Amino acid sequence: MKDIRTTLPNMASDTVGASAALFEADGMTIIHDAGGSHEVFVTFEEARDLENRRTFSSRLSHLEAVTGDDSRLLDAIIAECEDEAPNFVAIIGSPVPFTIGADLDGLAAEVEFSTGVPAFAVNSGAFEPYDKGSGEAILKLMKKVTQAPRESEGMTVNLLGASPLDYSSAEIRAICARLQSKGVDNVNVIAMDAGFEVFQTAAEAKASLVISTSGLPAARWLKTRFGIPYFMGVPVSDMSAEGIAGAIFGTAQHVPPPAVAEGKEVLIIGEAVLAKNLARNYMEIFGHPAVAGIVSSYDAEIFADVPHVILDTEDKIRRELKKGYYAVIGDPLYKLLLPKNSPSIFIERPHRAQSGRIYPPTEKTLDELVEELKEKL
Repeated sequence: MKDIRTTLPNMASDTVGASAALFEADGMTIIHDAGGSHEVFVTFEEARDLENRRTFSSRLSHLEAVTGDDSRLLDAIIAECEDEAPNFVAIIGSPVPFTIGADLDGLAAEVEFSTGVPAFAVNSGAFEPYDKGSGEAILKLMKKVTQAPRESEGMTVNLLGASPLDYSSAEIRAICARLQSKGVDNVNVIAMDAGFEVFQTAAEAKASLVISTSGLPAARWLKTRFGIPYFMGVPVSDMSAEGIAGAIFGTAQHVPPPAVAEGKEVLIIGEAVLAKNLARNYMEIFGHPAVAGIVSSYDAEIFADVPHVILDTEDKIRRELKKGYYAVIGDPLYKLLLPKNSPSIFIERPHRAQSGRIYPPTEKTLDELVEELKEKL
């Protein structure tokens, strides 16, 4: 009951995160539910073209839920695989299968045995943040289809954690361009504005760059399985891009935490890796303090030297906004939680995981966000 929301809609769940991560990989994604979780995804969270995308609901009935009978679903998946030949089959959990303890891993194993199509389950229950589902889906698909690396020339970098729930297409394009301007030859974007091949060839990269927490599980597995090093950060400015490129190419020098002066403190509310990266950039560029307000999952590995606060409930966000920050950066819905007559400047950056289609992401890049900060400070 800790997260009773009276103003904000619920944050996108792990079911939505997994569905979004697999959306463009030309597989068959089945949300095992009675139809509600699937409808939330396609109606409120997914803005990409749904035509020719195979994301379905299992249409779980009351009888099947009570008896645990999965035979109808298994037969339907097998028949669809024979007709369509998908690259993979992903069975994603929802509250009812989670509650009754459905064996989704066993169901996926039966599908793979019967069809020869790689199949796996994402054991979400729509109770965890969206990045948990995204991370599990990306990792499990990689474990199924990533091929042994071939000899390749140039510097290829996996961009892990690229999700439309956290980034706009314009932001991803700008990130790729900035990496290429610093000497990266190819950027393997996983899993947004890309396809199935990026999962197959992920082991051919020389390094991985994690730009959201949903990319961490896959980055850690690629390092363990293939020895591919990974780094975390978002190349927002030339300064941050230089640091990231230096880490990737092994030329980086130790950079002490940025020195900050009193005043003009900024709160940046959003996904953990991006919020902390923007906070660090703000401190480096402007020399004023910043705090990352994290609404997604958090990992202690993410920029330990940047101040942060966990804002995983509406009440915590309200209390944090009462502190009177000089400026707040975040989804437009957070403006509704500002105290009356708040002196804080509010800079909008829509976050689809929070506001869905209410405030869709704009085509503004992160560079432009920094420029807006400069104008208002």
